[in-house]
Amino acid sequence: MLRPDAQGERSLSQAVINSGVPAWFTCVGLPLSAPEHDSIAAMLRELDFVPGALVVGAASWWDAAQILRAEEWDSRWWDAEEEERERLWSVAAERLTEAELLARLTAVTTALGDPVRNGASLAAACGGVADPGLVRAAADAALLAAHQQALASLAGAAEGHYFRRKFELFAAGRWPLGVFSGKYVVF
Repeated sequence: MLRPDAQGERSLSQAVINSGVPAWFTCVGLPLSAPEHDSIAAMLRELDFVPGALVVGAASWWDAAQILRAEEWDSRWWDAEEEERERLWSVAAERLTEAELLARLTAVTTALGDPVRNGASLAAACGGVADPGLVRAAADAALLAAHQQALASLAGAAEGHYFRRKFELFAAGRWPLGVFSGKYVVF
């Protein structure tokens, strides 16, 4: 989530989300702005799963593919996300039946499925990428973030919750790739 600037203008990500037209993958490869960098660093501090992790940007689809295929992944990031997802599921399951919870989460990912997949395909094509596996990985990551964000909402998590901020990155056109060699990489 980008923060308002000195004039109090709304952030790009909030404007995109409020407009109802997310910019799926339209900012991948662009340098991270200072507000984006600061917001991502704040997001990472919330779960505190990789203390001191640097925030860096991936410059191309090729870079993103290499990072996804690399062996230097830090599993603490994935473990922390999964632990938080399980915690939120338990909280939400106290408010809704399992069937209601699953139906609501499925509705979110179903509604976003085509727009996300189309956005990933278009952005990849514009980047000269013809790898359907990479396009699918991008779309699946965005849909997972949508699921996590919806779960956070159903569990009553605060507006600044990590999963909400992660989803906002996707909705603003980014693709957070995760922790690689001690760095949180965002495409």
